[in-house]
Amino acid sequence: MASLFRSISFKIFGISVGLLLIMVVAAFGSAFASEQVHRQLQTFEQVMLPLARTMANVELEVQKQKVTADFLLETPEEEAVTTCLGQAKTQGARTRDLLQRATKLIQQGLANVQTEQNQMALARFSPMVDELSYQERRLAALTLEACARDATVTEMEAAKSQADNVMRLSDKIVLEITSFVAWSSRSARENQEFAAQANTGLIGSATLVGLMLAWVVSRGLTRPIVRLQTGARAVSAGMLSEAHVPVTTRDEIGEVTRAFNAMILDLQDKEKIKETFGQYVDPRIVAGLLDGGQSATEGNKQVASIFFSDIVGFSEIAEQLAPGTLVNLMNAYFSAMSDPIQKHSGIVDKYIGDAIMAFWVPPFVEAQRQAELACRAALEQIENLDAFHRQTPDIIGLRRDVPLIDFRLGIVTGEVVVGSVGSEIARSFTAMGDCVNQASRLEAVNKIYGTRVLIDHPTRCAAGDAIEAREVDLIRVPGVSVPLRIYELAALKGGLSSSRQELFTCYEEGLHWYRAARWDQAAVAFNAALNIDPQDKPSRVMLERTANAQAVLPSDWDGVWVMSAKL
Repeated sequence: MASLFRSISFKIFGISVGLLLIMVVAAFGSAFASEQVHRQLQTFEQVMLPLARTMANVELEVQKQKVTADFLLETPEEEAVTTCLGQAKTQGARTRDLLQRATKLIQQGLANVQTEQNQMALARFSPMVDELSYQERRLAALTLEACARDATVTEMEAAKSQADNVMRLSDKIVLEITSFVAWSSRSARENQEFAAQANTGLIGSATLVGLMLAWVVSRGLTRPIVRLQTGARAVSAGMLSEAHVPVTTRDEIGEVTRAFNAMILDLQDKEKIKETFGQYVDPRIVAGLLDGGQSATEGNKQVASIFFSDIVGFSEIAEQLAPGTLVNLMNAYFSAMSDPIQKHSGIVDKYIGDAIMAFWVPPFVEAQRQAELACRAALEQIENLDAFHRQTPDIIGLRRDVPLIDFRLGIVTGEVVVGSVGSEIARSFTAMGDCVNQASRLEAVNKIYGTRVLIDHPTRCAAGDAIEAREVDLIRVPGVSVPLRIYELAALKGGLSSSRQELFTCYEEGLHWYRAARWDQAAVAFNAALNIDPQDKPSRVMLERTANAQAVLPSDWDGVWVMSAKL
């Protein structure tokens, strides 16, 4: 039951009931004011106006009686006697009926009138009407006596004087009632206007109070929602430490807030796991395991670009350094060389001694760009090498006999099996297949041609116009029957100097004559390349082969150089 009272639905229901009660109170107030005005108008219509008309008729009858009295004095006795009695009786009867009606209207008004002023006015009219009735009865009696044959002039003068008194009293009462009716009319109109204004004020006040109440409650409901919205934006921006939302209510929003905070804690735990294990496993793989479970790393065949690099002369370098110094040097080297790989969406598979194995594969990278990104990472590693050489003395703490770190690497693109491999206690997300072995062998082939980065033909085709590369040779490595067309990765598109482009052109021409067994033409082209760059090792190797072609190359030469079992 307590949870029901704290629920949002109950709060909204409470707002509705509160607004309804306010409107009901306003409606009752409006109805009461309207009823007061209605009863006042009803009194005015049923009492005041009929009373005014009745008194006007009384005044008219009194005037007739006065005329009768005047007639007695101005007319000879014989004529007066014949007409006076009939008129006096009739006029007196009508006047008494009107006065009785006026008395009843006053009594009715006193019973129903609402305001104190109306009661006082009607109470004042009552004795005045009674007095008028008394005086009118005297007038009727005097008039009847004056109509007798033996009436004296004094008796007729008394009837006329009484008629004048009744006339003055009637005028006074009519004037009083007429003034009061006018005042009552104005008062009713003013009260009606006041009632209308009061109704408007009550409804406006009720609306204002209701809106304020609704605003206060709705503000209390929306404020935690706004805080949740701010927290959600912080989560979207990756600022988990700023996403916590205080719980300020105990309704459904409070429950959602607690669940949101629990989710933040869970995300923070996952981030800690990613940060920790991201040092050992690529963070994207960790994220896949955390978000998708085992299905995220199930094995499947895919086309991937495999990267394999090795340090030149590592054994000699290792012999020169103490174990702790060597570890520091390798950690710095792996950090410097791994950064371009991760920067270009590659996955560092493993570190094998001084070697780095990495691969580019969907969904971590677009299939159309994986070879290009692998080549970009390799070229950026070469760019970073000079900076690493400058840092090496500080890393190992030596200023003399500082080892010069260099590397060779191979990139191969082809179909591999990618997935999580290992035992129940230890697993690794890796790529397996012939392409992995070819990348390792291609890295070693660099020793033969004096190159630093060799890529295979599928990699060259997939990278396309994004890179500059020259075809070095067509070889057959041990264990692989299909010839491997290899290229030297030289630069990104547009990164070759004009002399280097000319060298590549000469080398391409020499390679053409070399495969056609036109040794003299091949030698001329390779010599031209060496004239441009005497240090170009591939041209020197191919020139030596050309010079010894008949002794070294088989008679069924097909342009494929067969590598020895050990590279």
